[in-house]
Amino acid sequence: MAPVVALDGMGGDNAPAAPVTGAITAARDGVQVLLVGDRATLERELAHQDAAGHSGIEIVHAPD
Repeated sequence: MAPVVALDGMGGDNAPAAPVTGAITAARDGVQVLLVGDRATLERELAHQDAAGHSGIEIVHAPD
């Protein structure tokens, strides 16, 4: 079974770009990533980084 990690996609100085980049890297290495934050913002960033619909990343909508 693949390891699972939750990642705050909206935190940090370079969010959401930096956390999304990390999520993509981890997912490519076989980690299941729960990317937490505003769904629309994270989906836009995943699309911008050409990773929309990546099977190793699940967005957990947390608007606040």
